[in-house]
Amino acid sequence: MSYGFASSSNNPYANGNGNGNGHANGYNGDGDMDGPAGPGAIEVPLGPTNQPRMLVRSLNQQEAVFHLSGVEGGLANALRRVVIADVPTIAIDQVLFMQNTSPIPDEMLAHRLGLVPLISRNAIKGLRYTRDCTCDEGCYYCMILLRLKVSNVQGEGNKPVQVTTAMLDVIPSPGGPPPVNPYGPPPDNLSEEDAYIVANRDPELGQPIGKGDPTIAPILLAKLARGQEIELTCRAYKGIAKYHAKWSPVSAVGFEYDPYNKLRHTTYWFEKNAEEEWPMPKSHVFEEPPAPGAPFDYTAAPTTFYYNVEGVGSMPVRQAIEQGLDIITEQLAGVILAVQKETGVDEDEEPEPQGQGMGQEQGFVEPDWMMQMGAPGMGGGGVMDGYGGPQQGQGQGYGAQPGWGGGGGGMGMSPLRR
Repeated sequence: MSYGFASSSNNPYANGNGNGNGHANGYNGDGDMDGPAGPGAIEVPLGPTNQPRMLVRSLNQQEAVFHLSGVEGGLANALRRVVIADVPTIAIDQVLFMQNTSPIPDEMLAHRLGLVPLISRNAIKGLRYTRDCTCDEGCYYCMILLRLKVSNVQGEGNKPVQVTTAMLDVIPSPGGPPPVNPYGPPPDNLSEEDAYIVANRDPELGQPIGKGDPTIAPILLAKLARGQEIELTCRAYKGIAKYHAKWSPVSAVGFEYDPYNKLRHTTYWFEKNAEEEWPMPKSHVFEEPPAPGAPFDYTAAPTTFYYNVEGVGSMPVRQAIEQGLDIITEQLAGVILAVQKETGVDEDEEPEPQGQGMGQEQGFVEPDWMMQMGAPGMGGGGVMDGYGGPQQGQGQGYGAQPGWGGGGGGMGMSPLRR
């Protein structure tokens, strides 16, 4: 699968002009889809399902709007599901309370900490799953430690102290690599896997989003009155949203197709007028409206799928989409390898000439126990070498027809295993 990102010369996230507010795909803003929008306009890609193409209309750190065409609906929906539930991120999973005299119970505060988005850029390579680590209770290569210690002992009047995610600090995890020697060579006592993790580790991995950035407001966790304090330690691990939604890198993935409902996959409920009560989606400007009185096409299928991906800030949305495409590729490759292992056939290998006698067939051969036993009425007296295998002699049962696909030139393999 190949995918590209459309951009203009002035702004990589623009939609056809330099200010990021232009139009592409032949849409000029007035609903006219006949001609191009102007210099640099890109038409909506429409093609067969074996030529997937992606057109990015707008892209920034928090949101991506793009079209995907040339694929079937199952693959298009798989991308949506994988981006939501299979892209790994970092999230707080365990909280150890040393002190909590705030009005919020421990369980509620731990739940709120678990939903705090943590920076997870390149977490797929920069941290190991705990199930794949050989440590006992977490280490540098599979865990991020964070500490929160806030008190309001010296309170000023009745003004409470706000406890926010900006007060969470990442602390060194045990079992990490030795410190870098500024006067000598780098440490060479790391294994190949550990060195790979260290090389791909983002320096801000595990930090709460917005920490140190005045443009992003921190998330409020609790408020402390005079004499109250909170002291705790958090353990953050790598995970996916299939186990818990806190590991999802996106908040929502808008997914739609067929804005004019030509395929009649949706039935609109309305009181008086469906067109007035159901406004058209924004994607309708990229497709031609149906002709009045046109017959319904039962064989039609969606050609373009429209996405709107919104991130939570733990990683750039573009990175989440790219990792989702890589995960789909790996999963499909696993299916192909499993099928090849089951059938014993490699797509890159040329089939060898088949033999003409017993024991000369290549590949898997089903047993010919019926013929060996000479079952009456089933072509007894003939010799058949499996489903579709060469046959010697003619049976006398069922109209003297060769048994079960016999007749020479077969693969010697079950039809279900070819």
